Amino acid sequence: MSFVFDASRAGVRYRRLALALALALAAPLALAAEAAPQPDAEPGVTLDSVQVTGSNLKRSDEAGVNPVLVLDRAQIEKSGKVTVSDLLRSLTVNSGNSFNEQYTGSFANGSAGVSLRGLSQKNTLVLVNGYRVASYGFAQNTQDNFVDLNALPLGAIERVEILKDGASALYGSDAIAGVVNLILRRKIEGIEVDAAYGAATEGGIDQHRIGLRAGHGDPATDRYSLRFSLDVFQRGRLDADERDLTRDGDYRDQPGGRLAGWSTQGGAYLRNPRAPVAFPCQSGTQSRPYSDFGSPLPGNACAFNTQPFRTLVPDVERYQALLAGDVWFNDSLQGFAEALYSTSHNGTYFSAPMTVGAGLRAYDRSTGRLVDIPAVLPVGHPNNPYATPTPFEYSFLDLGARYKINKSEFSRVLVGLRGKGETWDWDVAASHSESRQHEYVRNFLNRYAFERVLRDGSYDFLDPARTPGALEALRLSTRRPGTYRLSTLNGKISGFPLQWRAGDVGVAAGVEFRNEAQDARTSPQVLSGTELRPAINLIDGDRRVSAAFFELSLKPWQSLEVQLAGRGDHYSDFGSAFSPKLGLRWQVGDDVLVRFNASRGFRAPSLPEIAQSTTISYGSVIDPFDPVQPGASRGVTILRAGNPDLKAERSSNINLGLLWSPDADTSLGVDLYRIRQDDLIAPDSVQYVVSNPQLNPGRITRDAQGRLQLVENRYANQGTLTTTGFDIEGRKVWRAGDAAWTLDGAWTRLLSYEQPQVAGQGALEGAGGNRFGALPKWRGITSLNYGRGDWTAQLSWRYIGGYRQQVVDARSNPGLDGEVDDHHQFDLYLGYEGLRDTTVYLSVQNLADKDPPFDPAGGALPYDISQYDALGRFVTVGFKHKF
Repeated sequence: MSFVFDASRAGVRYRRLALALALALAAPLALAAEAAPQPDAEPGVTLDSVQVTGSNLKRSDEAGVNPVLVLDRAQIEKSGKVTVSDLLRSLTVNSGNSFNEQYTGSFANGSAGVSLRGLSQKNTLVLVNGYRVASYGFAQNTQDNFVDLNALPLGAIERVEILKDGASALYGSDAIAGVVNLILRRKIEGIEVDAAYGAATEGGIDQHRIGLRAGHGDPATDRYSLRFSLDVFQRGRLDADERDLTRDGDYRDQPGGRLAGWSTQGGAYLRNPRAPVAFPCQSGTQSRPYSDFGSPLPGNACAFNTQPFRTLVPDVERYQALLAGDVWFNDSLQGFAEALYSTSHNGTYFSAPMTVGAGLRAYDRSTGRLVDIPAVLPVGHPNNPYATPTPFEYSFLDLGARYKINKSEFSRVLVGLRGKGETWDWDVAASHSESRQHEYVRNFLNRYAFERVLRDGSYDFLDPARTPGALEALRLSTRRPGTYRLSTLNGKISGFPLQWRAGDVGVAAGVEFRNEAQDARTSPQVLSGTELRPAINLIDGDRRVSAAFFELSLKPWQSLEVQLAGRGDHYSDFGSAFSPKLGLRWQVGDDVLVRFNASRGFRAPSLPEIAQSTTISYGSVIDPFDPVQPGASRGVTILRAGNPDLKAERSSNINLGLLWSPDADTSLGVDLYRIRQDDLIAPDSVQYVVSNPQLNPGRITRDAQGRLQLVENRYANQGTLTTTGFDIEGRKVWRAGDAAWTLDGAWTRLLSYEQPQVAGQGALEGAGGNRFGALPKWRGITSLNYGRGDWTAQLSWRYIGGYRQQVVDARSNPGLDGEVDDHHQFDLYLGYEGLRDTTVYLSVQNLADKDPPFDPAGGALPYDISQYDALGRFVTVGFKHKF
């Protein structure tokens, strides 16, 4: 990682990676990649005027007003990460509440996002070459629109620029927490080939990657440039029974641990739910006392381990291609175009075989609600020994685990013109981007076939091997599509038309227009009421957005730069918002820089939140009023709909930075931030609703025995979220002959993260806890790099702090430790460039093969998937060759 600040005492030279206030959403960055310094540029060297993330004005030789973190190609390679998702999620500014394909129970299965400052993926704007791209076709957590990082090719990226401050005044909505701008390669000479193979030393998973880059044309002589990139990535599947950590699902050797990876619903009569009578246990289950599972129920259950039916990391096959070009019509007019395409396929076991019992439901299209489907053996059924209809529970192990396949396509086509005059530069660009998904699920249960076997006894619940013919009629496969479309038109003009006091006055202004639409559907089987226990996230919405922006850069004194910016956005669905920003850059001395930024921002309600949407999902809560086991975790169905009366979220951002660089080999910076989000859009906490039924009349449904079944929820403007913290970044280089040692570090401290759980309630603290997702107070990366001749070696220490356990308590998890431990991980990179036009390298992630810290809130997985994975030590070898 590097600062956008580099000074030497002899003569201050600053690389401009300013993020002033570029309010233009895509246009302002009109191929920000062009603004980047060349990869071989040395620190301290004066560069041509360039445009970088956060400003519409091309500048040179100065440190920016705003805090920008830059990762260049060399740093990306030494990180050992092979996907954009892995790279960004490892950064300290990705505090929490971001998910990748480990989240196998997600509505947005197979995707990955980034969440700066822990404010969720919907508050981090992701750009490619400075322009927006389409969000994923399905919503994360049923409401969050976000850009799928898995659709973007790491091998085609020149560098990553991360604006660590609110940027609505630059880019409009979604940039409350900051901006991630992926700058694609602008210069490829000849042909380059790279390949890598990696595998976990514990086994169970491996991956292959192949890349091809080609370039043709020289802008100086040919007046054009063409670039092509192709990446192929394949990875095997890792299942829970392939790791000692998760194999047996038994965590009772840990403080507060339980048999969380097991189910007790192999089969039982429920005439009295407080005293179930077990079936003769079917194959794949075993008779175990309910007390093994922390339950007060008497007797034994037909229990089974669900871990063989659970995937930790899905398999994936991914193809990503880029074709880009520039043509110079003359010295003042340039055309540019870019086509980006990605397709992927991944598969995962996301749940154990279907279980029927209390709370079984299907969808009723006429009412848009769920209807109860009784799991009751009628009198006379061969498996009913009683003289009355008998409720029961049962798991169809012979049906097999539920398996999900996601096929995804992403594309973005962009064309534009760029002009340069003596005083003014201008550009216009148009783009169209789409993200299309198709999700296929096997081994659901057919409602009508289930009702039929209850009536006619054609399926033997006590010995299913006797009735194999009924199984295929019960088996159900489904398919659901999702699409997000984005079309944009941008125009901008910028320049330095006059002087005032101590310098040139920078002026930029522009407009942006875009149309976006999301269409996420469900399967015909759900709509017809055929699928039992359906999960639904129906979204049908579109909107038009228009915006105008401006930016001014003034120098009232030689040591002080003032930047003013503003952007007005109008949305066809919720209304308008104006976002201003003030930035100050004070050069205190040759080696000290102070910067201050204050801005207002907004996030428009996402289409799932404000448009026509219906969501039926499943979760678990601690039910203090459960008649059988008070305080135990219970599964629950959650019903939620969109709210057209939502207001936009508004934010206030403050950032104060101090940078010190006494020489070209030393730098240290501290950035303090405070973000306040008002009118936060969120559903109520289901846990709070269940725990406080007197405050939520009519929203909780229980069965005849009083056991929790359904909670009705809603989106609402929930009040205020406030978070504060600071970043520390430093770099020191020592040189000895032809060898160099570089110590590089970035640490982030989360001071506070406060928000209410329910509208109208007081704010609760989430920093250093997991009430609002796992949010450790400290995250850090420190790397020691050694380079000599053709050799490069780097050892990195990654640290994630511990946090308080705020989700489960000692009632459900006796012996619970109130703290989740911190975690240390060491990574190694070794590279050799001594072969002609070839580099070979070795990367080892998690050198010590450490497991993630135990967190019982993870349930069947004993760790938090937003912070950790169970890969263990992972070794990769690879090479790069230029022809």
